[in-house]
Amino acid sequence: MTDPDSRPIAAVAASYVADAATPPRRSDVVDHVSAAVDGAAPDAVSECLAVLCTPLDDRDDPRLSLRPADGHHDATAGPSDPPQEAGARTDDRFGHLAVLEDVGHREVPSVPADGYYERETVADKTDVQVVTRALEAGMNVILNGPPGVGKSYLAKYLCARTNRPLYRVTLSETTYREDLLGHLQLVSAPGGESVTSWVDGPLTRAVRAGGVLLLDEINAADANTAAALNAVMEREGTRSLTIPQTGEVVDPHEEFRVIATANPGYQGTYEQNTAFEGRFRHVELDYLPTEVEVEILFERTDLDRRKRAEVESLVEFAGRLREAYVAGELTTPITTRELVRIATFMEDGFMDMRTATESELLARVDDHDESLVATLLEKSL
Repeated sequence: MTDPDSRPIAAVAASYVADAATPPRRSDVVDHVSAAVDGAAPDAVSECLAVLCTPLDDRDDPRLSLRPADGHHDATAGPSDPPQEAGARTDDRFGHLAVLEDVGHREVPSVPADGYYERETVADKTDVQVVTRALEAGMNVILNGPPGVGKSYLAKYLCARTNRPLYRVTLSETTYREDLLGHLQLVSAPGGESVTSWVDGPLTRAVRAGGVLLLDEINAADANTAAALNAVMEREGTRSLTIPQTGEVVDPHEEFRVIATANPGYQGTYEQNTAFEGRFRHVELDYLPTEVEVEILFERTDLDRRKRAEVESLVEFAGRLREAYVAGELTTPITTRELVRIATFMEDGFMDMRTATESELLARVDDHDESLVATLLEKSL
C-alpha cells in the first residue's frame, strides 16, 4: 500500500534532487523538504530519502541521486499496464477536426450535442470552426476572454464531439511542474519492502494517450511550470516529453494537443513570455449575444416564458456589470452561471427578480464591488 503521508515528501524531494545543478547533500534535501512540506519531520524525510535516493559517496552527509523508478505508470494499474489510448481517426469531421473512433475512453467528457452555442469570431467564422481548424492543423490553442464566457466548456464540447480524452488542470501560483508531469511515490512491494513507483500526471497521461490537455488560467502559471510544456509543444516530429525523475523520454501521441484558457488582465496572473505565447493559436471569446443568453436561461430553468421581458432586463443588467468589469470599475464579473441561478430562484414566484438578483450577487462580491452593484441594481431593476 502507498503511505499517504510520504507522497508530498517523496514528490518534493524527488523534484529537488532532479532539478539540482549538482547532486545535493542529504542535509540540504532534508532542510528543503522539511521547510516545504507542512509537518515533515527531518527523520521522516531521511527515511524517505533512504528509499528514494542513492548515496554517491561514503561521507556522513553524502550527495544523493535518484534511484530509477520501479515502474513508469500508476502503481494501482501496475507498471505493465499501458494507458488507454484515444481511438483511431475516422472519416467523420466535427467542424474541421477529425472524429476519433469511440473506444469507451473514460476521460472523454459527456456534453449534449446541442450544449454549446457557437459565436462568430472573425471573417464570419465561428469559434468552433476556428478552433477545430487550428487543432486539425496540429496547433495548440489559447482561448482568451473574461470569466464565464464558456472557454473551458468549449474545450469539453469539442472533445465530447470528437471522442478525445480530456485531462484538465487549473493552474495557480501554487501549481508546480510535478502537478503536470507526475511524481515518484513510495509503495510496498509484495515482499514488504518499500520501493519507488512513478505516477503519471495529467500532462504525461495526455501525451501518452493522445488526449487534450486543458490548462485553465494559463496566465496564472509561473515560468517554471510553463517550462515543463515547452518541448512537448513544439511542432510534430520535434516534440518530446522528458521525465527528469525517471529519465524516460516520451514521444507524444500524434493526437496530443493543448488547449489553454486565459482571463486577460485578471488579478494575480503572470505575463507569459513571447516564446511560450508563440506556441499557441490565440482565439478571442466574448459573452453571448443578449437574445442567445436569454434563451439559455429559459432552457436551463423551468422559468415561465411569460417572464421574457424580465429576463431580458436581467441580461441587459448583466451587460452593464460586464462593461464595468472591462473598464476596471468592478473586480467581480457576472457570468451566465450566476444568471441561471438567479432565474432558478425566480421559478414559481419563489423570489421576484430584484430579490433573486440581490441575494445572488451581493453575497458574492467584495466590499469594493458591493456599492457599485447595489447602485446599478437600483437604477436598472
